[in-house]
Amino acid sequence: MRIKYPLWVAFVIAMTGSAPAAELPESPPAERPRIGLVLGGGGAKGGAHIGVLKVLEELRVPVDCVVGTSMGALVGATFASGTPPADIERLITDINWGETVGGLGSRDRMPIERKLSPRPYSNSLEFGIKEGEFRTASGLVASQNIEDTIRILVSDTRETRRFDDLAMPFRAIATDIVGSEMVILDRGDLAVAMRASMAIPGVFSPVVQGDKVLVDGGLMRNIPVDVARDLCADVVIAVWFPEPDPGPMNDLSPVSAMYRSLLAMVIANEHAQIDSLNENDVNISVPIGDFGSAEFNRVPEAIELGRTAANAARDSLQRYALPEPEFRAWRAAIDMPRATEHVLAEVRITGTNRVDPTFLYTQLQNTVPGETIDARKIAAEAERLYALGEFDRVGHRLTGPASARVLEFQPVEKPWGPDILQFDFGLASTGDSELHANLRADHTRSWINSRGGRWHNGLQLGRRSFISSDFYQPLDTAQRFFVQPRAAFERYIEDLYLDGDRIADYTFQEAYGQFDFGVNFGTRAQARIGLRSGRTEADLRTGLPGLPEATWQTDTRLHAQFIYDTRNVVSLPTHGTFVNLRYLQSEAWFGGETDYRIVEGLVAPSYNFGGDSFSLIFGGGALLSGDVPLSEQIELGGIRTFPGLRPGELRGTDYWFAGTRYLRRLTDLQPVFGQSVYAGIRLQAGEMRSDSALLDSGTLYGISGSLTGRTPLGPFLLSLGYVIDEALRLQFTIGRPISEGSILDTLH
Repeated sequence: MRIKYPLWVAFVIAMTGSAPAAELPESPPAERPRIGLVLGGGGAKGGAHIGVLKVLEELRVPVDCVVGTSMGALVGATFASGTPPADIERLITDINWGETVGGLGSRDRMPIERKLSPRPYSNSLEFGIKEGEFRTASGLVASQNIEDTIRILVSDTRETRRFDDLAMPFRAIATDIVGSEMVILDRGDLAVAMRASMAIPGVFSPVVQGDKVLVDGGLMRNIPVDVARDLCADVVIAVWFPEPDPGPMNDLSPVSAMYRSLLAMVIANEHAQIDSLNENDVNISVPIGDFGSAEFNRVPEAIELGRTAANAARDSLQRYALPEPEFRAWRAAIDMPRATEHVLAEVRITGTNRVDPTFLYTQLQNTVPGETIDARKIAAEAERLYALGEFDRVGHRLTGPASARVLEFQPVEKPWGPDILQFDFGLASTGDSELHANLRADHTRSWINSRGGRWHNGLQLGRRSFISSDFYQPLDTAQRFFVQPRAAFERYIEDLYLDGDRIADYTFQEAYGQFDFGVNFGTRAQARIGLRSGRTEADLRTGLPGLPEATWQTDTRLHAQFIYDTRNVVSLPTHGTFVNLRYLQSEAWFGGETDYRIVEGLVAPSYNFGGDSFSLIFGGGALLSGDVPLSEQIELGGIRTFPGLRPGELRGTDYWFAGTRYLRRLTDLQPVFGQSVYAGIRLQAGEMRSDSALLDSGTLYGISGSLTGRTPLGPFLLSLGYVIDEALRLQFTIGRPISEGSILDTLH
């Protein structure tokens, strides 16, 4: 099909000054073929589409309709919305992909109570029990930040319900896994269509529309040439990413085999579409080499690959180039003004079942009636609601006239809840022949009542075993004040050392009840005071005769604690500060048989230097009065507190500790998910004192070198530590940290 330029094109040319109106030819401009742009899927490789768009702009090649799959849908919809290639490049390269895909930075928005709640180290998987069925999340990677990024890209056209009414007609391709068919998305919420086209099965949760369950369109049509022809195209410009030869595949793992099988489906439908191109079409294949689909940190590199590939097809593209005045008229016709700010008349939160909307309103900061907002402010508010940990996702939309805009948040509660199960493990070698392991399971049921009561149960098996149950009950709508009763039984094994030699090991048992009252200070701090009463026992398993033991005795104590936490992550933070101050006072309350007072404190700031990390650690504690039970003596030593010493090698009642650590980033495993490997050096000094001169250590100095990082199996640390005049020790840990017996444990 061919079209003629309408009269308004001549008017635009005249108004732009490119050619005086009187000098325009009286006859219509020459006919030209309609051009359909097809942008294939490829994850991070799809950044190459931007480079192609920039070359089309340079060559003055117009586009009449756009069809995209997956990342091609993201770039294509943004372009079809009237955004020039240079602006798309700026928008895409400004995206923090670690936050968008990997969820990095989300901890900054978490309420302090959630920061301090039990969490797994070795994985982020959640399982649920609902209506008697065992359920899992529908995607391994949270999609909230991705959806918000998409909404920002097309914020000014989200209210356009028909994609034919965009600056250029647009189609996104998805796959319906219920009907086993391709779905061409041509109407509705543009951001939702983009998200559906990108929903890689198993990685991101699917998009449900009626009876359709939509996932990545690449399964059916990764390069939708035929869709572009049906939409508008006389000529197709197809941009895609041919897979390199994988070489011999004789020893495929099960995971690799599944991946290659999925890829085979995609490659087959790609080749069928590419084979349909004719001599008038333009085939832009972008060589990708070792470029991975998840390497979003390399998007600028992908843009250049796209530019290079488009320039290689320059001769073919120039056939469809327009004269300068005509191209400027085309560009002026599709450029869309970006009305980025709105004045709110009303804010609504809809769709929740268990979670009280009144509480959600208290979490909003910048979206109140009368405020001027833009897409980024709205996304930040949605992410703040999502950080509460109660939702699978938080959608939002603007409705109403320009003079009375209504912002509606649409949170979707986790469909695998409300009972959430998480599992974790930890493994550590202390430098001896022993290997310590912990296996842990946590159950949480939230929003048991209208104030947001949460019931948590924990079970851990290993060198330190316990079973516990607590109930966190907010007292006000904003959940600033709370009470938290807790009951637990713990059983753990600890060693006693003298001059570096193990002389005994003990089995400690504790059974106690506890009741706390606390105050939350936003996302950064929490203070609590409480009373704990229980019975403890210290049983000598092996050791020299005459060492102390303790049969069951009652310990009732008052405790107070203040925690301040702004770290970006718990394991290997690159910025932020952690502070923990606590006070214990045991008295003869409720039949207590002990009498002592202890104070402890810890301050640990971390700083980022171009991806490297520098940290300081200062800690200490003192027995103010009384006699501390053996089970409550403070320990110092271990790979995380004092490398070169074994856990508990220093034991006493008064101590100080100071250290510094520098981590040099060596390589990125999955930078989008913050998974990197570091080489580190650490200096530390400390001293442990006790009522018994036998246990006084004097001041010790140490140095250690390490290889550490965050991996798909959790944080790992391999350390070679040397304590001057004492010991050289190689230690290792991965996953959940093994307790080392002091306030320094709370760092990890």
